[in-house]
Amino acid sequence: MTFVFWGAVALLFYVIIGYGLLLMVLAMVMPRKSVCAPVKGLTVDFLIPAHNEAACIADKIRNTLALENPHLHSVRVWVVSDGSSDKTVALAQALAAKHPQVRVIETPGRLGKLAAMNMVMPQLDGDIVVFSDANAMLAPKTLKALMRHFGDAQVGGVCGQISVGGKGTGQIGKAEGFFWRYDQALKAAEGQLGGVVSAQGSIYAMRRKLVPDVPPGAADDFFISVAAVAAGFLLAFEPQATTREAVTEKAGKEMGRRIRSTEMGWRALMHYRHLMNPLRTGLYGWQLFSHKFLRRMAPFALIALFVSNAFLLDAGLFYQGLFAAQVAGYVLTAMAWFTPWVRRLPLVGKGMFFVMGNLAMLLGLVQYWRGQESSVWTPVRES
Repeated sequence: MTFVFWGAVALLFYVIIGYGLLLMVLAMVMPRKSVCAPVKGLTVDFLIPAHNEAACIADKIRNTLALENPHLHSVRVWVVSDGSSDKTVALAQALAAKHPQVRVIETPGRLGKLAAMNMVMPQLDGDIVVFSDANAMLAPKTLKALMRHFGDAQVGGVCGQISVGGKGTGQIGKAEGFFWRYDQALKAAEGQLGGVVSAQGSIYAMRRKLVPDVPPGAADDFFISVAAVAAGFLLAFEPQATTREAVTEKAGKEMGRRIRSTEMGWRALMHYRHLMNPLRTGLYGWQLFSHKFLRRMAPFALIALFVSNAFLLDAGLFYQGLFAAQVAGYVLTAMAWFTPWVRRLPLVGKGMFFVMGNLAMLLGLVQYWRGQESSVWTPVRES
């Protein structure tokens, strides 16, 4: 049991701290030389999937049209309404009447985000497709910052940067903000080393020729962005292409979102499992294996740590103290789930977010193993 215990500790240390530290050291020692150069006159299609986004769709369209465009790229905005039952379509069409570069497409009923995106993709014939969520408001320099990377012939896609905030100012919101800051630091280091592992759906851009159809039940941002690497290109990171989103303080809804995200992520990861071989893909194989596969093994490491620790209680005070700390942590997490004031205790909110995230990864894997597909869902929005 001692071997199991320390093996679990080693895995948790590596996925939480070790990978990031090693990545940042390598990025400093052997950074990739960027050959970015301004590119003029590209045709750019912004694709914005939407389901019942009346609260933000007008602001999103205006935000997209107002992006700085000094190199005179031809920008078209495609709003794809997936069976919206509110005023999403009416609001988008009102702006389309004033701005001919805005197109509004409606699906025949509720098909799900992936099917809606696949339906409209054949109509997009520009050089670059920019994918962005309806509630993701972009910084003014986003378009210019994304496009400059396509002056590098090796770049197939560009991942932007997300920050969270807004109304999510409670402990869950703060914990998620901490997680995203850490994740963006990893992406920045990956980008300096040679390319990020995958993009996040709030904002990323791809060469149109590299965009695949997304199979049912796969994470679209993961599946589409990694297609660039599978085709022999790299995925760049652009910190000036920023978007800010609000997070929810509703633990149940956030849990459901993370379970769905994990289940869909596994499906995309298994499609690209051949890319996890460093002998074929070099550093990217190690990054994909560490960032996406081993991170998803953390719930099993936590279980192994707890069980092996229980068997080692007679081995000394160290094991007894650590086991007591684990029990206390899980009890506080359970209390915080049902009792909001407990979440406000120092570190409890972050601990709850950590445990909730790992439980979601475990349940998401179970859903994937059982063949459950999340084709249709309602986006989690903070009201």
